[in-house]
Amino acid sequence: MLLRTLVLLLVAGCAYIAGIMTEIKLDPELDTEGRVKSSVEDFLAYPSAANYKNVQYYVLTKSEEGDETGYYCGEVFGFENELPHGYKRFIVRLHKNRAGKVMISIPFVEKTDDIIPAEQFESVWDRYCKRS
Repeated sequence: MLLRTLVLLLVAGCAYIAGIMTEIKLDPELDTEGRVKSSVEDFLAYPSAANYKNVQYYVLTKSEEGDETGYYCGEVFGFENELPHGYKRFIVRLHKNRAGKVMISIPFVEKTDDIIPAEQFESVWDRYCKRS
């Protein structure tokens, strides 16, 4: 169990660092949620069929200097083996600095990749996406 937790933290940390290193150009026509959706679509078999529901942003930390870290969580319509599979949950970590620059991590999409095992996805979802 400890090894799984360490692997999860390592994968999440690597995904976050890779997201920070991937600078997304600021486009006034593309808001933060739009950029998150675009990054999720990069992991879908049929991005043109993407349909979203229950997309929410949860603030994790906010500093007095204006830095903010949080998670976008939601559901996206997906396909599996070229057949409609229904909605799959996704999680994207986001960091905004005080200058307004937004950095987005690599998204975790439920059951579409082997970046994160299903039970660890569930753990991350329960921890960061089921907040009131």
